[in-house]
Amino acid sequence: MLAHRLTAFTILFCGTYGLSSYWFNLMNKCNPPDKLVGKFCAAVVDNDYDEDGRVDFRDVHKQILDFSYDDDLCTLKEWEVMIRWVCRYGYSEQYGKFMYSLYDSDKNGVVNADDFNGFNFSTIDFLSIQYIRFKDMYCGNPKNRVSPLDKIHCAEVDELKPEDIKCT
Repeated sequence: MLAHRLTAFTILFCGTYGLSSYWFNLMNKCNPPDKLVGKFCAAVVDNDYDEDGRVDFRDVHKQILDFSYDDDLCTLKEWEVMIRWVCRYGYSEQYGKFMYSLYDSDKNGVVNADDFNGFNFSTIDFLSIQYIRFKDMYCGNPKNRVSPLDKIHCAEVDELKPEDIKCT
């Protein structure tokens, strides 16, 4: 009985005080970059699978495997995309959901490799896309500046200039 009470207290306490993400990150070896430029650069590295200086549909098809948390390698679910963007890159859950909506390019409710056909950018252009998408598409909408994490990230991206976006 005492074990049940302690478990209930732990779940309630961690969920209430935001420690659940701390424990999730600890258990899943999440170590996202602190700064936005680092997050943008990590996305470039993760998506240029063959390291040829281009991010194309073949790279993305391979990178999708990193999103599989349920061993269904054919489709991505919203929660898988959200976990990846929160854990790997350190964005908010809201941004993970936003990214899922972008991934579903044909808006059929299913995200799979076919949604990325025709994808072909240089890594420099892909890096620029990370910045523009976050600054203009995401932070440009006031409803995406509500969570404490989004407030921090959007304030940071507001201070960045295109020439600041470099991976060294």
